[in-house]
Amino acid sequence: MTEKQKKFGLWSIVLLGFNSIIGSGIFLLPASLYKFAGDWSVAIVFITGALVATIALCFAEAAGYFSKNGAAYVYTKEAFGKFAGFEVGFLKWFMQCIAWAVMAVAFKNILSGTFGFTDNTLLCYGVIIGIIVLLTVLNLSGVNAAKIVNNLSTVAKMLPLAFLIVVGVWYIHPENIMPGHAVQADYSLSPETLTSALVLAFYSFTGFETFGTAAEDMENPKKNLPRAICISLGIVMMFYALVMAVTVGVLGESVAKSGTPLADAARVVSGDFGYWLITIGSIISIGGINVAASFHIPRALLPLADDQMVPAFFGRKNCHGVPVVAILASCLVTVPIALSGSFAQLAMLSVVARFVQYIPTCLSVLVFRKRFAGDAQAQASFKAPFGWLMPVIAVGICLYLLADQPPVKIFVGLGFMALISPFFLMAQKKAKQIKEVSA
Repeated sequence: MTEKQKKFGLWSIVLLGFNSIIGSGIFLLPASLYKFAGDWSVAIVFITGALVATIALCFAEAAGYFSKNGAAYVYTKEAFGKFAGFEVGFLKWFMQCIAWAVMAVAFKNILSGTFGFTDNTLLCYGVIIGIIVLLTVLNLSGVNAAKIVNNLSTVAKMLPLAFLIVVGVWYIHPENIMPGHAVQADYSLSPETLTSALVLAFYSFTGFETFGTAAEDMENPKKNLPRAICISLGIVMMFYALVMAVTVGVLGESVAKSGTPLADAARVVSGDFGYWLITIGSIISIGGINVAASFHIPRALLPLADDQMVPAFFGRKNCHGVPVVAILASCLVTVPIALSGSFAQLAMLSVVARFVQYIPTCLSVLVFRKRFAGDAQAQASFKAPFGWLMPVIAVGICLYLLADQPPVKIFVGLGFMALISPFFLMAQKKAKQIKEVSA
């Protein structure tokens, strides 16, 4: 098997992107978003997609400068120095472990709710441990195994959603999705609910920032990553809008009170067959996002190890190029968090962790444009449009969304960043000692 066959090609990266972005959230988004935006729900998806695109395009350009693992860590370190890079990189890895724990529990919840073993604690724990360990073993088997499972799970979870769109579009009541046309709606968009609607829709698009975490396991990442980010986000936006249009268009105001809006809409248009197709699709979907997480997370440690910011053994790979220690470490951190249930508190870090990747990456684009202006070989394979305006707008959007968050979440995130700072100093001291001994 050739090295090229083992790596993710363009369309495998796109499918990995789908798995990173589209999870269980899409199955609940129509109900949650309708409560804030009412008949503006579909329009809000397009508006939010445009806002997210300003940030994603900055990531696409930054990815075009480098072929190394790390994504936001690499961009931040190269633009603003090692300390800034360490803060982004370590916080990103730890938060991804928490996110994986949440997704593993979500997988347990949807299985136990569907098949009725919610009260069986031992079986619930077994499902949580099983999904994390199984995917860890899968990743230890090599990149090709992970690529195959990722591609299959992505296609499998998209088919039920595509079925809902194709069949359900004929059952849409246009007045349900035309802004301002709803009659006596209990839910309507207002200045007070607009920000909440945008924030909710925004988080349904997140995941594009992880694309470059495993750049070294991809074919020609400087060319393919920017293309994959743009393609994935564009298709996801259209997909979300169509799913919203069908679900809201079929159910109307009742969508806001539905616990399973997509499945309920599918039942209206195709009976019990549609209901169970969407239900199975939601199980595959949350399983698929677990697959993507298990692949991305360990590789977030590799650039930190390469740059001597964490012990070097985290970066060791076996003969198949698999980072065994990083994979096992990510599993060992994720399992106890998932079983403890404490991730609800730890998840408060997610706000700062998310935007601490977005803002420096957007600003790094301005730095790289100036730094590499005279070097044709170092130019990015993709340029975000509108010059300096795009990164500035992206940063402004990030600050706007961040300002809407509860202050306690921001303080917790900043406190954690301060807490991990001594580890950077220790790592630098150790690296200096190793350099002196080698000399």
